[in-house]
Amino acid sequence: MDGSGLNQSSKKHKLNEEQGIVDGNSKCLENLPEEILRYIISLLPTNDAVRTSILCKRWEYLWTSIPNLGFKIGSKAKRTLFMNFVERVLLLHDSSDIKQFTLDCDVLHDGNASRIKAWISSAIRHNVQELVFNLNISEEKFSLPRCLFTCVTLTKLRFNFDIPCVLKLPPTIYFTNLKLLTVRNVTFSDDYSTQKLFSGLPVLEEMFLEACIWVNLTAVSISSPKLHCLCIIDDEQNSDDEDGCQVMIFGPGLKRFTYYGPLCNDYCLNNSCSLERVVIDVCDPGKTARQVAYRMYRLLSGLSTVKKLKLSSGAVEVLNYAAELLPHVPMFNNVMHLEFDGGPTHLDRLALSKILEKFPCLNTLEFPEGIDLSVNCKNADGILDPVPPCFLSHLRCIEVYCYAEGLNQLSAIKNLLKNAVALDKIVISSDNHFALDFEKQLVEFPRGSKTCKFIIY
Repeated sequence: MDGSGLNQSSKKHKLNEEQGIVDGNSKCLENLPEEILRYIISLLPTNDAVRTSILCKRWEYLWTSIPNLGFKIGSKAKRTLFMNFVERVLLLHDSSDIKQFTLDCDVLHDGNASRIKAWISSAIRHNVQELVFNLNISEEKFSLPRCLFTCVTLTKLRFNFDIPCVLKLPPTIYFTNLKLLTVRNVTFSDDYSTQKLFSGLPVLEEMFLEACIWVNLTAVSISSPKLHCLCIIDDEQNSDDEDGCQVMIFGPGLKRFTYYGPLCNDYCLNNSCSLERVVIDVCDPGKTARQVAYRMYRLLSGLSTVKKLKLSSGAVEVLNYAAELLPHVPMFNNVMHLEFDGGPTHLDRLALSKILEKFPCLNTLEFPEGIDLSVNCKNADGILDPVPPCFLSHLRCIEVYCYAEGLNQLSAIKNLLKNAVALDKIVISSDNHFALDFEKQLVEFPRGSKTCKFIIY
């Protein structure tokens, strides 16, 4: 036999061998129990799961019982194909439950809103547990099927509109088992329907309200005995809204509370004795600075039992617009870790020094975006006078990020070192390399605590 014949024989043998491996793998896959095959298919994106129906006769309808369905429109030119595909999948889905239903698509004037509602209703008939909507709407008002708001199997609900939208709510709202609710870009337009929504969540554990607009509302309350996490992110475009709404939050089990925004509403926490961590980030209050200062004071008044607190520099700074309130800010006896974020913190401002007096048991003080002195500071040595009580007894660690090697920043650090007589260590960090003389100045600053160690990196 010549060389070419041997070569062809070798190639044929290799192909047969590879084909045998493929056939062997296929047979192994085909021999798997149907339950395992269904599980494997359920791990695929919905489009791919449906495509498995062409593999062989046995696989033709395996996908019809997958518990997780996700649909996202690709090209707008293929909208009709997309909508027909969703309806086909839901129509052929067997009687088994749908665990998760995710929908990401447009809602247009051409009547597809009614089709979208029909899809949601179909998922609810299949005892859906988690619903996720990301809808690009073309109208300012939208309604969801009434059956959604009384669905007993639903445990997680997330709906997100691309622009602010008035969500028309039905007269009856009661989510028996809903534990997580995320709402984005929804306009709450009246007290009654908004209160119906917040009152129909008996076992809710987590709530996220993002970029929602509160208009024509006077007062509403958020109350759920099992609520342990609440996050509210207000849009900055509402910063000049002088009216606002009073939002009463009753959370006996609330552990984490987060707020970002211009404090366009009056948020008041009541019965919040379980609070562990709170984050408050207030942006530029605009023309309503004094009103926002009063709102900030009332918000702080309901947080006195918290254990760990993070305040933005704006949240502290706004209190300077109503300095008469500073003596009445409550004591935070449980806080051992305090962090100031959202830009360099001006150590010489009245509100900061008065706020620090309210943390008698503070152990760690952190400035992750640096400290500074105001441009109009005239007496750098006279700040922090009187010295906050925690500086004399409990404060053991200060962490400062150095954004630049400025003199004002050096003066601020110098004041911290001088007044913190119980300090064990001060940690100075930066993304830039310190100049030797800058580092030398830091280390040579007089320290109120003889045992204080410098950690620089």
